[in-house]
Amino acid sequence: MKSPRAANDQLIDYTTTLEFLVGPMIAEGCSVILDERQYPILVSYLEKIAAIGDINFVLEQCIDHRPGHSVAWDNDGDRTQDDEVDRLMAELVKALGFRASSNRDDS
Repeated sequence: MKSPRAANDQLIDYTTTLEFLVGPMIAEGCSVILDERQYPILVSYLEKIAAIGDINFVLEQCIDHRPGHSVAWDNDGDRTQDDEVDRLMAELVKALGFRASSNRDDS
């Protein structure tokens, strides 16, 4: 089942907006390119990750390539925190509607 697309599914560069909203959670050189439907989903997941605690999480990229996607992040939590971030990021990828091949790096 395909996820529904917003009426205006044009891809938008939200990088600067996110740098303003969540500052240190956005890595230097990060790119965030999504549509209007996907953006609030990403923000909600960043809020969930922030609630985990001080784990130095940074989003390195989140790009809808249509088809395909690139999602990368890094964090310095303990094993339990890392597992929770990985779980949330996997949920995020599905919630964003990414189905085609990906370039994922969470090193």
